[in-house]
Amino acid sequence: MRHQNRVKKMNRTKSHRRALFMNLANALFDHESIKTTNPKAMELKKVAERLITLAKRKDLHSLRLAFAFLRDKRVVRKLFTDIGDRYVAINGGYTRVVKIGLRKGDAAPMAIIELTQKKEAEKEKEKGKAKEKKETKPAKEKKEKAPAKKKAAPKKEAAAAGEEKPKRTRKPKAEKKAEEATEGTENA
Repeated sequence: MRHQNRVKKMNRTKSHRRALFMNLANALFDHESIKTTNPKAMELKKVAERLITLAKRKDLHSLRLAFAFLRDKRVVRKLFTDIGDRYVAINGGYTRVVKIGLRKGDAAPMAIIELTQKKEAEKEKEKGKAKEKKETKPAKEKKEKAPAKKKAAPKKEAAAAGEEKPKRTRKPKAEKKAEEATEGTENA
C-alpha cells in the first residue's frame, strides 16, 4: 500500500528538501532551463507548476506565498510580471522534463527541466542565430582557404629563386662525441 508516500524524501530532511527546491526553483525561473538529476527534476516540476499557478492569480496573497517559498524579490517579480503572463491562457503543463542520459562521473540519470513557453525575444534570437550560422559558414571556409594559398605561394617563389634554407639535421650522439674529442685535441 502507498500510504503517505506522496513526497519523495530523496534521503534529505524536510528543511534540506525545502532549501533544495527553493534554490532549484529560483534557478529555473531565472534561467528558464536547468540541468539536474531526473528525480530532482520530477519533484521540481510539481513545485514550479504550483508557483506558476500562484503567479497567474496576481493577488497580494499569492505574491506573499510565492515570496515565502522563493525568498528572492527579483525572481518573484519576474515570475509575476513575465512568466505568469505567458501562461494565462494555459491550465497546467508549464514545464517539461527532457531526459538526457547518464552523468559521466556516477551514472546518475540526468534531465533538463525547462519552461514550455519561452520569451518571444528569445525565440527571435534563436531564429536569428540559426540564419547567421547558415550564412557565415561558407564565408569562413573561403577566408580560411585564401590565406593558406598566400602562405604557400612565397615558399614556391623562394624555391624557384634558389634561396632555400638548408635543413638542419640531427647528428647521432656517437658522432657528436667524436667531434668534441677531435676539437679538444686540436685546441690543445
